[in-house]
Amino acid sequence: MQAKLIFLISFLVCSSIAMQNPIFLNETFYPGLVKMQNDSDIFYILFESRNNPSSDPLILWLNGGPGCSSLLGLFQELGPFRVTKDITLVSNPYSWNNNASVLFVDQPIGTGFSSLGKSEILKTEEEISQHMHKVLQTFLQTYPQYVNRDFYIAGESYAGQYIPAIGSYIVKTGDLQIKFRGVAIGNGWVDPYYQRPSYAEFTYKNGLIDKETYKSTSQQFVECAKLIKAEAPHSEQSEVCEPPFTEIVINSSANFYNYKKPCLDSTCFDEDNNLQKFLTRKDVQQILGVDGRKWTSCVNNVYDEMITLENRSAVKDLLNVVEANIEVLIYSGDLDIMCNYLGGEQWTHNFEWKNKNQFQAESYQNVTMNGQVIGKVKSVSNFSFHVVHEAGHMVSKDQPEAALQLINNFISQKKDLNLSNLSEQKSYLNIMNFQILYFLNAYLLAHFVNKLLY
Repeated sequence: MQAKLIFLISFLVCSSIAMQNPIFLNETFYPGLVKMQNDSDIFYILFESRNNPSSDPLILWLNGGPGCSSLLGLFQELGPFRVTKDITLVSNPYSWNNNASVLFVDQPIGTGFSSLGKSEILKTEEEISQHMHKVLQTFLQTYPQYVNRDFYIAGESYAGQYIPAIGSYIVKTGDLQIKFRGVAIGNGWVDPYYQRPSYAEFTYKNGLIDKETYKSTSQQFVECAKLIKAEAPHSEQSEVCEPPFTEIVINSSANFYNYKKPCLDSTCFDEDNNLQKFLTRKDVQQILGVDGRKWTSCVNNVYDEMITLENRSAVKDLLNVVEANIEVLIYSGDLDIMCNYLGGEQWTHNFEWKNKNQFQAESYQNVTMNGQVIGKVKSVSNFSFHVVHEAGHMVSKDQPEAALQLINNFISQKKDLNLSNLSEQKSYLNIMNFQILYFLNAYLLAHFVNKLLY
């Protein structure tokens, strides 16, 4: 493995050349560590497009948490692989790298394979944006073939906070050598003022709580929203906002990530155990350049430091992105409770931008794939909101084919409501013919949800 050392102010990148390995099914990938201050670093891994890596777009993927590794997205959702029970990999035909190169980044520092070193945990979206800007800047210097490439940022859940902040920072600085085209946020935690009260409406509408619980929690969420709007201290917000959420968790007994699915273990994510075992294999760590490092899906201390900002609204940052004529795709699986589509509908409906009135007046249109209605969408100008049927918190896990075609249409700037059959599109498939019940204890309920938002 050849290593490159590139000094950039106080930052350093340790990166390997393009790699292929049978363990990773001979996909072409670039793992690396971007060294930050005080012995901290940020781990990334890029998977080249299976189609035309020299010209296909670049997508940055971020998981949420805060403090959850983006390797969850790589190995459980939209990446080239799935981890099997025997701790090996099988190919994912619906990988997003079918028509784009996808960059997965463990951030902020202290998350996944990224080391905290002697640094303090980042506490603000501004700090995170600065770090990600530096990572991208260094990445482009290390891999100049991606300079001036069409660039998109995508992610889910708490990445609904990360992505608008990072996107806004990129727009403001304007110094990255990329063509920033769009952001895609799946089941994102963007505007809690509207999203927290949606828990009561969503669970009642879907028969998960009774009318008495609905009335009780709805009234409590009204007071919760008032404190969020007033930007009261987090401790005051928690005292009012957490009890109705806890009441719904207990009374619904539902998997908050997909209410139609059971929890197979105490975390509702049984695949995490297999992924943990895979990423602690010595041969895997050696290939990734993270020998001897501990990987966990979600890191408690990062979560605990950042969760005080959980009720922050990201809409001002998102407005900067929209006003820069960057395409914005908001999408939600309709079986997710945690960041449910009703909350998404509410905040997008009330999003203050120049086309707000037109967006509010716009009717939903059905989205079809292979002759079947698989969702609905409303779209005005460069802002759209999609609802994907029969999908939970992780759309690309529950409806991988629909998610792939949604993102393919997005990066090709198509507005077509017919997500064509995969065989009709330029795709890797032409070549080669998944309850938040978490069984929550009192401690977890005292928090909003520990390690909840992937």
